[in-house]
Amino acid sequence: MSDPAGTNPAGMVRDARRDGQVLRDAATSDLARRFPIRWLSEHAVLPLRSEPDGVVVAAENVPSPAVQESLSHHLGMSVRFEQHAASDIRAAILAAPRDRVDAPIAVDETWRSDQTESLDDLRAQASREPVVQLVNAILSEAMRAGASDVHIESMADGVRVRHRLDGVLHDVQTLGREFRASVLSRIKVMASLDIAERRVPQDGRARVRLGALDVDVRVSTLPALHGESVVLRLLEGGQQTATQTLEALGLATPLLARWRSLIQRPDGLLLATGPTGSGKSTTLHASLRERSTSDVKVVTVEDPVECRLESAVQLPVNVRAGFGFATALRAILRHDPDVILVGEMRDTETAEIAVRAALTGHLVFSTLHTTDAVSAVQRLLDMDVPPFLLGATLQGVVAQRLVRRVCIHCIEDRTPTATEQAQYRAVQSTFPSGFPESLSRVAIGTGCSICSGTGYRGRVAIAELLTMDDRLRALVLAGESAPALRAAVRETWKTSGAHDLAADGWRAVLDGSTTPSEVSRVISHETIG
Repeated sequence: MSDPAGTNPAGMVRDARRDGQVLRDAATSDLARRFPIRWLSEHAVLPLRSEPDGVVVAAENVPSPAVQESLSHHLGMSVRFEQHAASDIRAAILAAPRDRVDAPIAVDETWRSDQTESLDDLRAQASREPVVQLVNAILSEAMRAGASDVHIESMADGVRVRHRLDGVLHDVQTLGREFRASVLSRIKVMASLDIAERRVPQDGRARVRLGALDVDVRVSTLPALHGESVVLRLLEGGQQTATQTLEALGLATPLLARWRSLIQRPDGLLLATGPTGSGKSTTLHASLRERSTSDVKVVTVEDPVECRLESAVQLPVNVRAGFGFATALRAILRHDPDVILVGEMRDTETAEIAVRAALTGHLVFSTLHTTDAVSAVQRLLDMDVPPFLLGATLQGVVAQRLVRRVCIHCIEDRTPTATEQAQYRAVQSTFPSGFPESLSRVAIGTGCSICSGTGYRGRVAIAELLTMDDRLRALVLAGESAPALRAAVRETWKTSGAHDLAADGWRAVLDGSTTPSEVSRVISHETIG
């Protein structure tokens, strides 16, 4: 059978996607049950499926004639081979439910208790080759899928593994209870954490080599009811190099033009707001790429440094050593910077130093966790930043979310529902500029192999931009409430042709970039109102 991915010189059909779920399903199939687990693992082969012309078997390379003969004999059919990594095959075999008639490979009774192991037992389990292969396979599959995070959660009946893809969690597999201690211990060893400590949260990091990839893994553990929960943040190549451009974020052209004019200022405070995972840091790093030229000194302080800026001085926070955001900011100001990035304004001291730096001739970028742009003003006032300082320094706030982009490989149009029409009319009546009177079609993804059946692939930013003017500064100085500020901002947007976050979401719907349901998913009713 022909294969679009090509064929290697040995005649093996290659599977470019190397679907981990296919291997896990195959490991529990009747075909696999015809062989001893030890034998399948030793030779790194796994029957996948029966086809009219024979059985397709997973293998990294074409096996020896003796192995091929054994496969054909036990399967009663001819075999051909589909390429999968040997480590992935062994990991799938190892993770299969243990109801087989033969003894499980490399799994003894010391694995089965996750409550009473000694420190030496935990270290021994974490170093076992099958466990190393299983954890590496979990990470490899996540990288191939494009996951940003891997969630490994202890449940009553085992260990659940989930990926966060394009901001949404997806179940991947469930491991048996016998793997709880060994897998979690392996991750802790990789991140240089205390493997015997399960009562308190721990944070660490590890550098893992997966094939040709160097992956930087940020590890965070939490004690939970049935055992520890672990989240792994994956960064290919260690800290990623900032190559994302502002255009690539998908921001609306008018908003992008106004933001670009702000980031070229010589001084002032610019903020990006939104919940965790809304793309704030990506937007600010893309902005810094445009400001980071040979005649401009850029210094950043971040926790942690996740994205490399080639011509910037980047400082990682080290709270244990007493090097927090406030301490770092004071030191940065003695290094004559032009542009400063503060990863996050977490406390009053950091906020006040950043604002004063903006007042003394520096352009300061930072982030806040607020639902919309106007709330950032109130948040800084709540952090005891004096209104006169805030009014004098704050130049702009961009509030954003990331929505999933409709997969271009399975995109189709459909007629909008009555509910979607009503939602659109509400936005169009509030911000008529740039929005047609009616919504005629919306794009959807029907689901395909490229997007794993979700209908989405990748993400695009939607945003609103508050630009401070004399009227807003006067309201801040007068101590007006957040609702009064919000009403003034919305009036300014209407007269200038700008719009809020919800309207920008519908702008992305009109463009065919996303769907109405996706906009509703990421924007709360409070934000829309």
